[in-house]
Amino acid sequence: MSIAWLLTALTTGLVGSLHCVGMCGPLAMALPVGRLPHAQRALGVGTYHLARLTAYATVGATFGLAGQGFLLMGLQRPLSICAGLLLLAWTLWARGKFGSLITAKSTRWIVGPIGHLLQEPAWYSFTALGFLNGLLPCGFVYVALAGAITTGNAADSAIYMAIFGAGTVPALLLVRAVPSLFPLSLRRRFTRLMPIMAVCVAVLLLARGLYHPGTSAGHSSDQPIPVCHGPLIVGK
Repeated sequence: MSIAWLLTALTTGLVGSLHCVGMCGPLAMALPVGRLPHAQRALGVGTYHLARLTAYATVGATFGLAGQGFLLMGLQRPLSICAGLLLLAWTLWARGKFGSLITAKSTRWIVGPIGHLLQEPAWYSFTALGFLNGLLPCGFVYVALAGAITTGNAADSAIYMAIFGAGTVPALLLVRAVPSLFPLSLRRRFTRLMPIMAVCVAVLLLARGLYHPGTSAGHSSDQPIPVCHGPLIVGK
């Protein structure tokens, strides 16, 4: 997996971080760290974010296994093209309003346990809260998953999603420290970048699937084929 492709994960996370402030910021600010000893509060917040990134990586690994199956069948390029087309179609259909696709029913199974865990300032609560937060439906997570599934294996897909999650951490740390830095108007402005980011990732997926390196007209088809006792030249 190239560094450039990993940068798409980080960029998606950074661009989506202010959207995360609106969606996940209230949860990050409601963490029961105030009931911990002062010296343990930073560790509590860190545990929460580490668990959240673990959830992203776990989901990424699951999608990566599916992508690995397509790779073994020789269908990685068609998968990349399909993922790009689906992402474009989804963006056009939703008209960029990805938040409207997330309903109360789709989050009810996860919001209830989160409410109970917020009442318990225990270490397992911070871990569970972070992991459940990472499983919440989110438009930017869907965009990142479209890129992760085309990596071709579970490990790379998990790394891709973990880097995406890392891109969201700075804003969520800042919103706890200085809430005034993220007024509603600023968050709405960055939410409008979501469809732009989705289209950019979709175009990259299409380019990745359509690009055939080394197939130019001037490229010779006389390639050495490695065999047990030396190269065999074909085309002569």
